[in-house]
Amino acid sequence: MNGHYWGYRAAIATAVCVLLMTSPPVTNSQERLLSIIFMHHSTGQNLIWQGSVREALTDLGYEFWDHGYNDEGLTGPDGEPTGIDWDVPDDNTNPDGWDVVFGQPVSDPPDNTFSHMLQHDIILFKSCFPASDITDEAMFNAYRQYYLDIRDVMDRHPDKLFIAFTTPPLVPNATTPENAARARRWSEYLTSEEYLDGHPNVAVFNFFDLLADEDGFLREEYRPDEWDSHPNELANQTIGPILVYFVDRAAHNFLAGEAAQPDLETVRAEAAAGIPGVAPGGAPQVGLPAGVIEDFERDALLEDWWGYADPGGTVTCEQIEPGYESGQALQIRLNLPADIYGGCGTSVDAAGQGWSAADGMILSWRSDTPGLGLGIILILDDTPFTTVIVTTGSGEWETVPLRWESFARADWADEGGAQEFDPALVTELNFSVGSWETLQQGIIQIDNVQLMAVDG
Repeated sequence: MNGHYWGYRAAIATAVCVLLMTSPPVTNSQERLLSIIFMHHSTGQNLIWQGSVREALTDLGYEFWDHGYNDEGLTGPDGEPTGIDWDVPDDNTNPDGWDVVFGQPVSDPPDNTFSHMLQHDIILFKSCFPASDITDEAMFNAYRQYYLDIRDVMDRHPDKLFIAFTTPPLVPNATTPENAARARRWSEYLTSEEYLDGHPNVAVFNFFDLLADEDGFLREEYRPDEWDSHPNELANQTIGPILVYFVDRAAHNFLAGEAAQPDLETVRAEAAAGIPGVAPGGAPQVGLPAGVIEDFERDALLEDWWGYADPGGTVTCEQIEPGYESGQALQIRLNLPADIYGGCGTSVDAAGQGWSAADGMILSWRSDTPGLGLGIILILDDTPFTTVIVTTGSGEWETVPLRWESFARADWADEGGAQEFDPALVTELNFSVGSWETLQQGIIQIDNVQLMAVDG
């Protein structure tokens, strides 16, 4: 049982902040990136399979597609080949090949590679390791011009998030020290402020830096042998989770209107510690979809939710079906005499779910009983911040937006603790009910608690 409902009576007493929520349901307010396409050849394919990339991004709520060589074509989110290929010109995904692809005219319905790529929200693209054999400065400068041209095209599609890869390094037998040094310079240029600054929908995953040793060759522990430059299974198992976290963080940054590029060293450290949605070592954990705080669909839901009530009152937290356009919902059954308070609560991972990238939360709810005041209490640093909504008694599902600025520090909070509300620091979510003067009795059902997109 949790005690953070203490003093909730004071929040109800200051009912000046209580509004009857009678506005029409909010629709299409949750706009978030869902569909990913990863354009790759063999090293990318191995990264997907051995690094559990598809499974982990799926668990985070994304729809993951990938396209390899033309004879392999497009693979769907279920991991099965679709039998479709996008006719990548000459099967060339070296920098000059990407320059050709990004120069294709956009058509709808799509009839070329680039137009197909634009059907997705997040576009990952990479070259394979032969492109790291940069033989002279003329070739380096040509790469630079190709990617400046590509960046100009990406700028013309600000509603899409593009994530380029630096080229993976080669084994020593496949290149020279001078060419490997130029490959490192190339990775440094693509991830530099010079290339990225002012282009918020562009991020670059430094695949080279994660794979290369100090001389710019594929690290010895990542080599299948001394002649094969394909990163081995250890490399893919190590880097797969980092890629997943990088993509998820870039997406949250982009949706928040910030520069998409995450800091790779921060991503590496957090991945090593066990990143949201991915367990240490790269094994995916089942998590909530991106942007969802709680959908109440988990079979073990009530292991994570607790009910509480003052002596003399009863509150039951139940999982019922169906929910609001879903399989299940939370039901709060309450019998609370005057001056008796209770509710249902759970722990949350606000930082991992990206609360700071949202404007607030949205929930759907209904009750047959009018006048029940439902307090939404968010706890950070043991400090409650609250807002209150009141049932209309219509019995119909209503969707309610709750912006972060509507959450005020509770009058009954201790003097210490947080003074200002920061959504990234929230550790608990509580739904609490009670009244100074009247019996609060009935049922409230809640479903689809989601983050509200910026300006949603």
